[in-house]
Amino acid sequence: MEPKKLHKILIFLSFLMPFLLYFKTMAPTVSLWDCGEFISTSIIMGIPHPPGTPLYLIIGNFFSQLPFLNDLGARVNIISPIASALSIMFLYMIIVYLIEKINKKENLITYYAAFIGALTFAITDSHWFNAVEAEVYALSTLFTAIVVWLILKWERTQNNNNQLKYLILIFYCMGLAIGIHLLNLLAIPFIGLII
Repeated sequence: MEPKKLHKILIFLSFLMPFLLYFKTMAPTVSLWDCGEFISTSIIMGIPHPPGTPLYLIIGNFFSQLPFLNDLGARVNIISPIASALSIMFLYMIIVYLIEKINKKENLITYYAAFIGALTFAITDSHWFNAVEAEVYALSTLFTAIVVWLILKWERTQNNNNQLKYLILIFYCMGLAIGIHLLNLLAIPFIGLII
């Protein structure tokens, strides 16, 4: 099989496999602790505990109105499996890039190693726990993964006329992520290191 074709298949599988796992183990309704607060405030567009999560509430309200799954809590919960599976997909692409940067070539072992590494992270306790209930951490992890992937794309296109668009998109994503959780600010030292 061609390496590029395998890479595309593994990108898709690095999203699909964790998503199916998270969807099957997702809370079927409201969970205990902050999940109930996020679900109820998403449905009514209310205000959760400080500092607030306006972007999460808008996304949660959108998902609560979709005509699938019978329980409103499950509809808002579905955000986390989707976001967590997407963050695993971005993690796979980040690992591939970093291995290729060290090896200076692309090969099948790189893709398999990155795939195994991403799936290993997918089943870690903290990530899986956040991937199955209505909490801000899954979506925040997704934005952090996007920002890290974008700065690596920027670094790859260095000395190119298009590199400014990546920096603009990074800061836009960071601004959106602050409307979910402040976790994304932890990517700033990494961005500075790459720049």
